[in-house]
Amino acid sequence: MNWRHQRTSAPAPVHPELRRIVEDFERLWAIAGFAEQFTAHLVLPRAAAVPGDPYDLVLEEHHRRLVAAMRRAQQRGEAAPGPGLDDLADALVGFYLSRLLCRRRLDDWALTAIAIIAY
Repeated sequence: MNWRHQRTSAPAPVHPELRRIVEDFERLWAIAGFAEQFTAHLVLPRAAAVPGDPYDLVLEEHHRRLVAAMRRAQQRGEAAPGPGLDDLADALVGFYLSRLLCRRRLDDWALTAIAIIAY
């Protein structure tokens, strides 16, 4: 939603960059071996992470790109202004994980999650 305008019943268009980066998280799960490692990260305490772990590096880079894309969306007026982009990025990723774990529909999950954080 364009934050500068009143909410309407039709969802505002989402910038392709933001949508692509959000959807990249789902694509990472489809890469052979990544799902198993990501799942292991969910059950292992953070202290157990190995420095230089390639899976951690991929997740950190995805997070960095997502925060940068969200910052640009704020600058374009497509998202509510404010700090906390790290937390919003975590919420976007959490939206996917929640749907995945609960076996809920994944179609359009990214657009739904983006619309929620855009307010």
